[in-house]
Amino acid sequence: IPKDSRKKTECFNWLFWQMGSAPFIGGGFGHFFNYAPVSIEYAIDRYTMETKRQLDVLDRLLAKRDYVAGDEYTIADMAIFPWIR
Repeated sequence: IPKDSRKKTECFNWLFWQMGSAPFIGGGFGHFFNYAPVSIEYAIDRYTMETKRQLDVLDRLLAKRDYVAGDEYTIADMAIFPWIR
């Protein structure tokens, strides 16, 4: 976790982004697409579009820099990476 207050804030922002997006990326999408006993088109479409939107946010950010929270590897990168791998 960065010591500088601005960098620390950005790190925590991305860490909380991960906590808010993980239920869509891994939970909802993965469940309805792969594991649900009944295929529900609305749920699959909803979670597919939200997952694409969340990953687009991350892609646009990482096109500009190497790490999500700035110029150094942080706990935010550690938390996000397993969900998008």
